[in-house]
Amino acid sequence: MTAMHVTPPVKGGPIFQEIARFRGILFDALLRPHNLTMAQGWALSLLMREEGLRQADLADRLNIATVTTSKLIDRLEARGFVQRRADPDDRRTNRIYATDSARALFDTITSARREVDAMANAGIDADQLEAAMTVLDQMRRNLKAALGDRDD
Repeated sequence: MTAMHVTPPVKGGPIFQEIARFRGILFDALLRPHNLTMAQGWALSLLMREEGLRQADLADRLNIATVTTSKLIDRLEARGFVQRRADPDDRRTNRIYATDSARALFDTITSARREVDAMANAGIDADQLEAAMTVLDQMRRNLKAALGDRDD
């Protein structure tokens, strides 16, 4: 790993974890009437935008383990929201497709995301929000690169 500049902790503690946790709680509350979790909603949204993802691709996009993704797909399949189909080029691999039942929830999932974003962004001016998003995107890229540099 390359040498790092250590930045003092942000005043107020683990702000990133708290933001992610609060967003998750709000998403889950908004999706609960539809018997969905935030993770299920994100997975379905991805599958509606990119049909026929392999399980490993879905796991990569959700940044979760393949085993966790498998359990998530199992639950969604049991509820009729996704279908596994054999990959025509590799019969050892399944491709995952959102069903019409899942597509019927697309507006609900999108609305929940917009509502949580509106709550999170309340009182923040557009220029501040754009600057913050630029900084956070750079942090994400830095951390992703650091993960790629790991020896283990």
